[in-house]
Amino acid sequence: MKKNFRFFDNRQKYLLFVTTTNEKNKIADAIKPFVQKLKPTYPALKIFDAGMGDGSLLMNVMRQCHQKMPHIPILVSTKEISMEDVRLGLDKLPDRFVEHKNTVFVISNLNYDESTLLKSKNKHKQKKMNWKVVKLKGNSSLDFSIQLRKLNQNFLNKNWQIERNNKTGNPTYKEPSVIIIYRKDQEFSLKNIIPKKNNGKNNYDLIIASQPYRSRISAEKKVKYVINPMIKSLNKKGKLIVIHACGNDPANKIIKKIWPNDKPFPTLYKSILDYIKSHTEKNELKELKFGKKKIVKYILRALPNEISGGIATSLIFSAWNASVYVNQISDEEIMRVERSKNYQKIVNNIVKKYKGLYFFNELFVIEKKK
Repeated sequence: MKKNFRFFDNRQKYLLFVTTTNEKNKIADAIKPFVQKLKPTYPALKIFDAGMGDGSLLMNVMRQCHQKMPHIPILVSTKEISMEDVRLGLDKLPDRFVEHKNTVFVISNLNYDESTLLKSKNKHKQKKMNWKVVKLKGNSSLDFSIQLRKLNQNFLNKNWQIERNNKTGNPTYKEPSVIIIYRKDQEFSLKNIIPKKNNGKNNYDLIIASQPYRSRISAEKKVKYVINPMIKSLNKKGKLIVIHACGNDPANKIIKKIWPNDKPFPTLYKSILDYIKSHTEKNELKELKFGKKKIVKYILRALPNEISGGIATSLIFSAWNASVYVNQISDEEIMRVERSKNYQKIVNNIVKKYKGLYFFNELFVIEKKK
């Protein structure tokens, strides 16, 4: 099985997956109990999303924070290399500034170990840093939407370009870019939490890392490139919530029927935990608290008559797309199987057997004690 699949590389598969499953809502529901226990310290509640995607999950978490702490300033920071996802996220943002006026929203295209610093570690690229501050005027979602749409058109096209890393071949930013958004009429009260160009470092009360890495890579790489940088950016009592696909569900059964020797999820929570505990200094390990894993179940959306009245072609297509997407099957393998058309029968049988299709994610929490 080819291993160079990246979870968010294929835009069509990703967008179809997002719109045909309720994954984002179910993850938000699973995160809510942790939001309810947050105890921010002055000057603000600080949240980091380690990969915004289309923004659906982050907007739900921001709603939860407003319900819990309607008058406390919030700094929300996130990273996203995909220009299309940044656009989708910004489209959802205007309502957040209406409901929670004292919000600072930050988005960058930086790498994981740079994103909480808001600074590129590549000195040559850092000299080309694009630092954009947007002070929203007005007081309605329409006012804010019009201004953010201009940002989409003018700033992103020029400054959110990507290139391939010479060593790894992975996509990375061509020029580092940071956007800082807040309401102009709230600037006085937000002064202490608005990041400065040469001083953007923050530690966070809550960090969300949802599907942040390729499932097939080693536990070492997952920890080294994603989890460790996030742990180091936690506040005292801060929580890092990691969510990733784990298989052992009907969608995975479809994959096993077609690729019986494939192992899409070789390094799950236990492997990650073992690696952290065996490769972390004892004094640092004492500062961390590891929660038990939880399973988050979500479904493929379907109308009742699409299943009971005979499996609709559209449902087979959606189920196939979601299954190969979650299990991170390469386009080459998918095209080879699709030529035979046999996959449709397998999908049909699995969907019929389980009266739909559902998926499992693992969720675990790493808390910084002090």
